[in-house]
Amino acid sequence: MKHYKRILLILILIIGLLLIFIQPIQNAIIDRLSDQLNTADYSATDIEKNNQAHADFEFDNVQSLSIAEVLQAQIKASNMPVIGSIIVPNVQMQLPILKGVGNAVLAAGAGTLKPDQQLGQGNYALAGHYFENKDILFSPLYQAQVGDIIYVTDMTDVYEYKLATKKVIAATDIYIIDDLPDQTLLTLITCAEKGTKRLAIQADFVQSYPIEDAQDILQP
Repeated sequence: MKHYKRILLILILIIGLLLIFIQPIQNAIIDRLSDQLNTADYSATDIEKNNQAHADFEFDNVQSLSIAEVLQAQIKASNMPVIGSIIVPNVQMQLPILKGVGNAVLAAGAGTLKPDQQLGQGNYALAGHYFENKDILFSPLYQAQVGDIIYVTDMTDVYEYKLATKKVIAATDIYIIDDLPDQTLLTLITCAEKGTKRLAIQADFVQSYPIEDAQDILQP
């Protein structure tokens, strides 16, 4: 009987240690995965090919990340449909943009919310996960301020946007990603209030220029 009690105590200790360290491990994997998929390693041809990949756009099916999904994303990294990069210098955020909003995609970076959206046209909408008190994925956006500059690139051109509005909206307010007449926008969506609402950031298009003219912006 004492032998079984000892085994049980060891198992409880192991489980307790896993619960303590699993979140930091998960965060470290996500951070490394985002860096691994930095668009500096992708050509314009790679981006064009990835734009043709099949993708999941069912944002309503997105769930909180589990360690299993993060590990699965790491395994799939070499086949991830990277189509660009987003940089917010004032909050030190730089992430790959990937096609769609599947679980693996959102474990690595920002996902596109609409199938046919194009940078510099209409309302280009991206989604990303938020982790409280962390600096991974879309978490830094909570520190962003109106007036901040946001850069998005498809490895051919760089598109510059200026943050115009930042607000918490209902999870059902999907109108926020709709195209608006005569407006060119960037919309960024992440969780708020423990997932019951959304943080929505919208930025106005300023200008675009060839990527060769903006290499300093794209440095990690």
